[in-house]
Amino acid sequence: MDVSKQYIMGDCISLHQILTSFFNTLNEEFPIDPLQVLSAPSAAFKIWRAQQLPLLHQDKLIVHDFSHTLFDTYFRNGYNGGIVDVYRPHLTGKVGYYYDVNSLYPTAMCRPMPVGTPRLLEPNLYSTSFFGFIDATVQSPNNEYIGLLSIKYEGKLICPAGIFRGLFFSEELNFALENGYRIIKINTLYSFQKGENCFLDLIEKLNDMKVTAQLNNQPTIRNVAKLLMNSMYGRFGMHTKPMQTSLIPDHLLEQYSKVFQIHSNIDFNQFLLIHYSLLPSEELGNKPNRRLIRKFQNSLPSRTNVAIASAVTAYSRMIINQHKLTAINTGLKLYYSDTDSLVVDGKLPDHLLDNAKLGLLKLEYEIKEGIFPMPKVYFLETMDGKIVTKCKGFPGKLDRSAYLSLLQGKTITGLSVNKWYRSLRDSSVQIRRELPYEMRFSFNKRQQVFNNERWEDTKPLLFKPTIQS
Repeated sequence: MDVSKQYIMGDCISLHQILTSFFNTLNEEFPIDPLQVLSAPSAAFKIWRAQQLPLLHQDKLIVHDFSHTLFDTYFRNGYNGGIVDVYRPHLTGKVGYYYDVNSLYPTAMCRPMPVGTPRLLEPNLYSTSFFGFIDATVQSPNNEYIGLLSIKYEGKLICPAGIFRGLFFSEELNFALENGYRIIKINTLYSFQKGENCFLDLIEKLNDMKVTAQLNNQPTIRNVAKLLMNSMYGRFGMHTKPMQTSLIPDHLLEQYSKVFQIHSNIDFNQFLLIHYSLLPSEELGNKPNRRLIRKFQNSLPSRTNVAIASAVTAYSRMIINQHKLTAINTGLKLYYSDTDSLVVDGKLPDHLLDNAKLGLLKLEYEIKEGIFPMPKVYFLETMDGKIVTKCKGFPGKLDRSAYLSLLQGKTITGLSVNKWYRSLRDSSVQIRRELPYEMRFSFNKRQQVFNNERWEDTKPLLFKPTIQS
């Protein structure tokens, strides 16, 4: 018992020191009360509102709150994340190079953002100087290899070839047009004002903090700056569901049931823990109901703008795709790409490399062998013999032979995992250990290309007009 107490006390002291250092760093650098924030995105958002939003207001620009509006529903259709794709599944017999983009999302945030009130325009008013979002049907070049525009399809994010429709940020669409795509039809145009300095000054300040702290061996300040940079845009894309959880006296349940749909309730003696949402047909009714509804609405998460978040992710895809195009135009072959990284079979030009500059590349590994059977699943052996593996969905380690088996389309059996189960109703947490687990080969974001029955390459999924809505 004494050992346990000593261990727990050490944890508490360490946590206190970490929090104190974090709070002091925030308090010294930014005009916010760190005790009023509960997460890194919350801290980043408060800093943005305190430092960057007034600069937009000086330029007579407004950032609207789209939460719980039809604008949120509509522009969320164009809010896509990073692209993770396998291009060629096996790098062997040559040296490979694994590059990372420095601070990809912060780099994207330095570019102009869509702000102000969205304006619906007639499709014939489109030009390449248009800034906003475009619902369009587009056609890729016949020889398209990467796929420069992404759409959601059957529950996954893909970059197809052929003719397809999507909601695109204008700058990403222009990037595609410059590389051989063409517009077949424009369905809807929503224009925005251009916020040149939506994040720029703050990102540059945070990056300077990070670089200076790195040089001065101040890991706390470096990590705080990095965390704030990468957390800032996420709040804008937060999906705020109109649901609440509250602890109420049990005698109020009948009153709440007249106004809200009660999805669950847990009895705590004279209190109930309820999870609830507003009834679709609810009228304001009598005064107590009005108070309940107003209290519910005021407590919902707000201050989101998915158009800005969508622009950030679109710029990020443009940045990594430009590096991919550079690799191909230099004569290199692509093997794998994650949101902010790529693997190629040769060195990229020196002017693209810098370990600190935003948006440029740093070399993470020189690779002797790379096996890439699926997105987020790979095996790397570096030139100095280090083994680097990733296996989404399985927390354990797989050996090289397992990755080769996946490459051949086989299922890996005989694995086991531990799973956590929690029950708020029963106030319990269970850990089930050594549960049987198998890893199945699945490849459905690009089309495999075989040579003599051996998988060697891929190409984008081909879309035709007949299968587009």
